[in-house]
Amino acid sequence: MAGRSILYLGDSEFATGFCNKLEAYACCGQIVRYKDLVMPDDNLNPVDLIMFEPPANSDVSLRALIQSLGAGPVVAVTRRETEHRGIAAVRAGAQGYLCADDAGHEEIESVIDHATQRYRLLARLSETDSTVLSILKSINDGAIVVDRHGHVLDINPAARSILGLSPRQQPGSEWTQSFCNTTADGSTEIDHDDLPLVKACRGEKFGNQVATYKVPDQVDTILSINGQGLYDANRSLVGGVITFRDVTDIMRRTVELEKRAQFDELTRLPNRRLFAEQLQKAMGRSQRNNRPLAVLFIDLDRFKSVNDTLGHDIGDELLRQVAERLNRNLRVGDTSGRWGGDEFIVCLEDFGESRNAAAAAQKLVLVLSDKYDVNGSEVYATPSIGIAVYPGAGETPERLIKAADLAMYQAKNRGGGRFQYYSNSLNTKLEQREELEIGLRHALVRNELVLHYQPRIDVDTGRLIGLEALLRWQHPRFGLLPPGRFLSILESSGLIHSAGEWIINTACRQLASWQQRFELPDLSIAINLSQQQLKQGRLVETVASAITNNALDAGCIELEIGDGEIVRQRSAELETLHGLRRLGVRLSLDHFGTRDVSFSSLDTGVIDSFVLDQSLIQDVEVNGSHQRIVRAAIAMARGLDIEVAAEGVETIPQLEFLRSCNCDLAQGFLISRPMQADKVSRILRSEIAGTRLMSRGSP
Repeated sequence: MAGRSILYLGDSEFATGFCNKLEAYACCGQIVRYKDLVMPDDNLNPVDLIMFEPPANSDVSLRALIQSLGAGPVVAVTRRETEHRGIAAVRAGAQGYLCADDAGHEEIESVIDHATQRYRLLARLSETDSTVLSILKSINDGAIVVDRHGHVLDINPAARSILGLSPRQQPGSEWTQSFCNTTADGSTEIDHDDLPLVKACRGEKFGNQVATYKVPDQVDTILSINGQGLYDANRSLVGGVITFRDVTDIMRRTVELEKRAQFDELTRLPNRRLFAEQLQKAMGRSQRNNRPLAVLFIDLDRFKSVNDTLGHDIGDELLRQVAERLNRNLRVGDTSGRWGGDEFIVCLEDFGESRNAAAAAQKLVLVLSDKYDVNGSEVYATPSIGIAVYPGAGETPERLIKAADLAMYQAKNRGGGRFQYYSNSLNTKLEQREELEIGLRHALVRNELVLHYQPRIDVDTGRLIGLEALLRWQHPRFGLLPPGRFLSILESSGLIHSAGEWIINTACRQLASWQQRFELPDLSIAINLSQQQLKQGRLVETVASAITNNALDAGCIELEIGDGEIVRQRSAELETLHGLRRLGVRLSLDHFGTRDVSFSSLDTGVIDSFVLDQSLIQDVEVNGSHQRIVRAAIAMARGLDIEVAAEGVETIPQLEFLRSCNCDLAQGFLISRPMQADKVSRILRSEIAGTRLMSRGSP
């Protein structure tokens, strides 16, 4: 840098020594010094730079002083203890400042060069851009000005605060090249041509570029950056400017929310959505590299009994420990997730021969079957595992997971505590299930769902007193299907709600028609509900509308639920049950004596009746244990003023036994098979004529 002609204005005690220092440096040529802070009238030689000692005045007088010094770069000179005056001078329009008592050769040369370049840039700017730069000094967003070569010419106070730069710190070329050169995740470098300052100095206009500002021994700062070029009056590019704000907290909160949305809160494993995304990528790798991939679907056997006997806190801790064992016993590169409830899912990659997937599954069976120490309690849980290998079992994540799920159920049906491969026969079942699911989505619109009705008689008199509405599907290819073929699909697909509303409305409309036509105001109808329907807020409203629209007595409607545990829990289902009771409908407990239904489920004031499960009735003639259960259940019901019905009655001895136990109601093939509504009408006509079902035979 050639020696510059410098005019020094000021008469402080350090002025002489500082001017002598300047004369010794090659960057400074002729030094002319005046004591007063005004441009001298006799200064005939042009000067390249003016240095002055800012007085302890207000910003307004300081700004006026700088403007009076004429055209040219201006640098303020202070002592270290009065450095704030130099900072104020820069804010008032000076191109830089120096502390005379500690500024060395490199700093003086850098400040002089910076002030000269900054002045030249500002002198060339258009009026609009000059106004913009003056505004940037006072805004809360950070701002950095660069020339066409990328030299940093100006950094506003907000930028220095955000970036942790001291007032005297003037970034060099290395800083410029490293400024925000990492993406928001802090791990990926940004290409040189995409760096914010590089784009700005070549005139590119951009907005909301998110990048990380890294400084050694300092917490990373994530910035949202906008930039554009700076132009002179002739629209020639002279530099660029970027503005930015600190979005570190916002980004970290966003990342945390995204993480919570992708990971299961209890086990911290990937949830369904994230696992499906990971599986999609893994399948792509498997296809490109021609390497095997398998999905393992894991379900804990009899997990519900853990919750019921030891409590949900123990159950939750057990699930956490299962997740930990999965993580510990999978290879690096394999992934696991929680599918829901007590279901987990694993993706195995690059495991060699197909039998190696079985070895991995067997290892998990052993590991997950080992004793768990949960809050001082010994807990045991065995897994059922289904294995589906890509691409044979499915070519999409959804199909592959369904295949593994189906294989898992096969393992569970074989007794649990084992694994099962997906097979061709399972593939056929899966294809049928998918066809049924697609068909169910159109069944309501196409009027393919129908109701059949099975009569229910008074055991003592044989009189028909009601019917149970039973759902059937008139499938266009498979014919008439019972609910066992498609009910689980209705529930898993969410279609149970619309189908359930149709059942309630259709059954109530048919009951009203029969009551009016045959003058049977006491004729009742039983309608089955799934637990999912009880979780839906519209169920009470649907039943209330059906009663009102058909002018029915609510007491003629009986709603059957299959899970006795829900009547003892403080849950949304229990609130729904109480809402139904307030309507006046009867609530019945189905499948009594099996599953998780227990005597304690009845002592709640919610249940009006229960239905003995047909498994108790089928061999009641010879099974002494079942005889005792039936007698005890009916005797207890008498004490609780609860009505008892029996289903699956197929023989006269079964009916006679129920009559000897004072059972109230019965239904089954002995009395009548389920039938369409028109056949029920013929039976009701016979009933009012005095002909009982048991005397005329089953239709």
